[in-house]
Amino acid sequence: MNSRSLMLSVGARFVRTLTAARTRAGEFPGRNQTLSFLGPEPTGEAARTFHVREKRKLSARLREFFVHSPALGRTVGVRVLLPGRPSEVADVIYLFHGGGDDFRSWTDLGAAEQLTADSPYLVVMPDAGAASYSRHVIGAAGAEATLDWPTFHTVELPAFIADRYSVNPERSGALLAGLSMGGYGAMKYAAQHPDRYCAAAAFSCPLDPLSAVPLFDIIALREGGAAKSLFGDPKRDLAEWQANSPMSLAPNLAGTDLWFTAGSGTPHADDEDEDHVDVLEATVNHHGLKFHERLSELGIAHTWSPRPTGLHNWFAWQRELAEWLAALDDPARTPTAGHPAGTDAATGAGTSAAGADRAGLRDAGLRDSGVSGRGVSDGAAFTYVTGEPVFSVHGWDVAISRRRAQLVTFAEVTAASFTLNGAGTFRVRTPALYHPGQRYRIAISSPLAENVYDLAADADGRLELTGRMAGALHDPIVPGKRTRHFRTWGQDELTTVSITPVEAPVTAARADATSTRGAAPSTTVPAPEPRRAH
Repeated sequence: MNSRSLMLSVGARFVRTLTAARTRAGEFPGRNQTLSFLGPEPTGEAARTFHVREKRKLSARLREFFVHSPALGRTVGVRVLLPGRPSEVADVIYLFHGGGDDFRSWTDLGAAEQLTADSPYLVVMPDAGAASYSRHVIGAAGAEATLDWPTFHTVELPAFIADRYSVNPERSGALLAGLSMGGYGAMKYAAQHPDRYCAAAAFSCPLDPLSAVPLFDIIALREGGAAKSLFGDPKRDLAEWQANSPMSLAPNLAGTDLWFTAGSGTPHADDEDEDHVDVLEATVNHHGLKFHERLSELGIAHTWSPRPTGLHNWFAWQRELAEWLAALDDPARTPTAGHPAGTDAATGAGTSAAGADRAGLRDAGLRDSGVSGRGVSDGAAFTYVTGEPVFSVHGWDVAISRRRAQLVTFAEVTAASFTLNGAGTFRVRTPALYHPGQRYRIAISSPLAENVYDLAADADGRLELTGRMAGALHDPIVPGKRTRHFRTWGQDELTTVSITPVEAPVTAARADATSTRGAAPSTTVPAPEPRRAH
C-alpha cells in the first residue's frame, strides 16, 4: 500500500473513531446537528453583516451562539465559556476543534467546562467546518463559493467577542489552542499574525502540510471541494502550501509562547479498549519533532512535550489541555510571549537592549513611540514570512505586485532599513516612527537598479515607499520543461531599502539674510530635535 492510500485509510478510520466516540459518550446533542431550525440563510444587506441569529444559555458558564458570517456566507455555531475566576477584564483563549468535530466537541467530549472551572480565561470555541483553517474556494466554475475561515476566526470573531464581553484588547490577551487540525490552525494563525496573538498550543497536530498531503485532501473533500482544491498541487503550487505551513512560517513565531505535544501512538493506561498502534498519532508526533527541530535551528524558545504513550483521542487531549492551562498559570514558568527570543520574561532581561534601540532611534533622527516593553513597536528588528501579496504586520502595510505566488520574507525590519525577496514591485507604508514633515532619504538597492530619492513623513509620522524588485518574466508562450525555471525566476533575489534622515536645506531668502548680516554662507541647518510622543 502506497503512502497516499495509507493516509486516506487512516483518515477514514479516524473519522469513524470519532463518530463511535460520540455514540459511546452519549453527550453529543444529535437533535442540534443541523441549523434547519433557524430557517433560510439571510439575504441582501443582512447577508453582508455579521450578526447573531440565535443565542442560548446552556449552563451557568456555557453560552451558545449561532452567527451569520459574511466571510463564510453562512451561519455557524460558536460556544463561549465564561471565566471560572471572573474579573473585570479577561484574556481570551480561542480553542479550535479537529476534523470530524465541531464547535460543541470541546465541551461535549473534551471536558473543557470542567477543566476551566478555576480558569481566569474566557474560552471561545468556534465552528471550523471540515477544519481546513484556510481560505477554500469550492464549487463548479462560474458558481464558486469561498469559505474564508481565517477571516471568520481572526477578524470577525474577535470583533464579536470584544463587542459582547469585557476582554483584554492587547496582544497579551489573545491565546490560541487546538487539537489535531485545530492545533494546526492555532499554530498557523499565530504565525500569520504574530502581532495579534501572544501564545499558541497544539495537541497532536499536523504541523507540516507538505508531509501530509493526503490528509489535507481529505479535509478538502469533506468541505465540499475536490482533491488538491485547498492549496493546489504540491509541486506546481509549492508557494501556496508553504504559505499555509507552520513549518515555513516558523520565523514569525519568535516572541510567541509556544506549546505543542503529541503521543507516541501506543496505548496509555486510560485507553483500556485499545490494543493497537495509532498510526495517525505516531505521524503527528513526527511532525512535532520536526517542528521542534526547526524552531531550535531558528533559536526560538518553545515547549515540545512528546509523550511516551497516547493515542489520537479525547483522553489524551483532555490531559494536554489541563497541562497547558496549568503551565499558563505556573509562576515558575518563563514564557516567551511578547519578548524577543533569548530574553527572560521573568527577570526582565533584555530591557536595557530595548532602551538601547530607542536611544539609537533618537541618534538617527527617528521617532520614539514611547511604548515601553514592546520593542517592535519602538522600531526593533523583526522578520516576517508570508505568502500573501498584501499584508499588515506590527503596523507596517505592504503590497507586492507580482505575477505568481511566492513566499516573501520581509526581513530585518527596523525604522532604518528592511529587505524584501522576490520579483515585482512593492509599496510599503510604515508605522508612525518618523517626525512629521521631516525629509528622509530612501535608498533602494535591487537586482534591477539603484534608486535614491527623498520623501517627507506625513502628518502622522509615516512614510509611503515604492520601488522595484527583481524583474518578473512573462509567462512562456510554450510552457514545458525548457521554460519551467520561469516559474521561480527572481524569487530569491533580495531588495534592500534604507531610510535615513536628511538635514533640512536652507531657503534662498534665509541664505540671503545670513549673508547680509555678514555671516558665512551656509547650505544647511541642523535637523530638528527628535519628536517624542506623549
